[in-house]
Amino acid sequence: MRFMFYSATMIMVLGLGPGVPAGWAGAPRQASKPFDPPRLEITPGGWVDLGELGPLEPKEQRYRFRNASPAPIALRVLDLSPGVTVAGPALEQPIPPGASAELALRVDPAGWEGIQQRNVRLGTDDPGQGSYYLPVRLAVRPDLSVDGVRRSFGDVGVQESPLALFTFVRETGQPVRLQLATPLPDYLECETRGSGPRVQLAFVLRPGRIRPGMRQGLERVRVDSNAPLQPRFDLYLEWRIHHAIEAVPARAVFLDAADTLELKLKSRNGLPFRILRADLEGDGFRVGPVPARAEPEQTLTLRRIAAHPGKALLVLRCSGLDEPLEVPVSCVSSAPAGDEGVMVVPDKMD
Repeated sequence: MRFMFYSATMIMVLGLGPGVPAGWAGAPRQASKPFDPPRLEITPGGWVDLGELGPLEPKEQRYRFRNASPAPIALRVLDLSPGVTVAGPALEQPIPPGASAELALRVDPAGWEGIQQRNVRLGTDDPGQGSYYLPVRLAVRPDLSVDGVRRSFGDVGVQESPLALFTFVRETGQPVRLQLATPLPDYLECETRGSGPRVQLAFVLRPGRIRPGMRQGLERVRVDSNAPLQPRFDLYLEWRIHHAIEAVPARAVFLDAADTLELKLKSRNGLPFRILRADLEGDGFRVGPVPARAEPEQTLTLRRIAAHPGKALLVLRCSGLDEPLEVPVSCVSSAPAGDEGVMVVPDKMD
C-alpha cells in the first residue's frame, strides 16, 4: 500500500519541491534525532489527478488513513494551499491501532485558470513523526471561452458581403460584455448579437471598399471582455477577393530604370472578353494600344514616361464586368532617398 511521509530533512535532501509548495518546511527540524518510521498508511498515495474542472465546479477527493502502529495517533492540519479545505473523521478523533478513518479534501477552483497544483500538510500528536502530504493536480477551464479565434471569409466576389461569427460563452453564467480594443478597417464591420452569458461577434466584409490591388489579407482584431481572468482575445479574419477578370500583377510597379511593363488580364471562367476602355488617372505613365479581339487572356503594355517616381491608377472597363477593374501603377526607385518600402510579390492565378 502506497503512502506519503516526508520529514523536513528528507524534503530538502530528496528535492521534492514540485510536490511541496515553497515555504512548507515540514515539522520542526530535529538535527540530532531522525524521525521514526511512518505510522500511517494513506490511500490513495502520491499525486492525485482531479481532472478538468469548471470555474464553479468544486471537486472532492477522499483519503483513507490506516493506523499501522500499536498506539492511537491523532492528525491535525498544518498547512493548506489556497482554495483547499479538509474535513472528516480522521481529523475529529485519534485513530485507534489497526483502524482506519477517512478525510475529504475539497478544492474550490474559483478565481483560477489552467493547470493547478495544490497540497495539504498534516501533522500528528507524535513528535517522532514527520509531516504527511496530500498533493493534487487539476486543470481549471476558463470562465469565458470562444469557439475558435480564426475565421476565413473564403474566396469572395466584389459584390458579396460574407459573414463571420465568433461565439463567446461564460461558464459561470455571468453576462458577457465585449468591446473592440482596436479600430477596424473601413471594409470590415462588426456588431454584437445576443446578451447574457452567450454573445456573438458578427463581422461583415465589404469587398467594394478594399483598396485597388489588394487581393487578400489577414486581419487581427483585439477584443476586450469583462471576464477578470480572460480580459483580452485576439481574433483573426482571413479574406481573399476575386474578380471575374483578374489583373496579373494586381499592382503594376516599375522598378528603377524599367520603362515598360506588361499587364495580363485573365478571365477566371476561361471565356473570351474584350477590353472596352483603358484609362490612366495620374501622370507619368502611358498605356499601349488596347487589343480589339475578344480573348480569354489579354495583354496590355504600360510605359513609364517620367524620370521621377510616380503613381497612377489604371481603370479598365471590360465586357462581362459590371464594375471597372482598377490596377494601381507606380514607379519605385531603389535609391535610399526614394525607397517606399514596397515589396513586390508575383501574382498567381488559381
